[in-house]
Amino acid sequence: MEGGAAWVAVDATDVPVGFLSGELLDGNLHIWELAVASDHQRRGIGRRLLDRAKHWAAQRNLAAVTLTTFRELPWNEPFYRSQGFATLLPGELTQTLRDVLASEIDAGLPAERRCAMRYPVPAPDAPQ
Repeated sequence: MEGGAAWVAVDATDVPVGFLSGELLDGNLHIWELAVASDHQRRGIGRRLLDRAKHWAAQRNLAAVTLTTFRELPWNEPFYRSQGFATLLPGELTQTLRDVLASEIDAGLPAERRCAMRYPVPAPDAPQ
């Protein structure tokens, strides 16, 4: 996929049960969406999709993986923190991430509940 990537998780019968889609923004992999079917959640599928995206970013020597999400939902900001992402303060946002958040707010999402997060991709030779 030029400029981005997508992964699909399937069950034992090859039926899709989750996906992750991303795009190159600011020289990083920006995750637009990570979703797992409700009857397949809490089985590590989202974590494995996220690990695959991190690995893809590392293979391409990208500096980071970024995303925007809801702050208080346990499967959003707290989940991503548990996976090594840090919530960015307003002064740490790139213009592109500010624009992404602004477009989400323009689309009706509540500004006070949204945040941007960043996972620094380790250098290929760095211990993990």
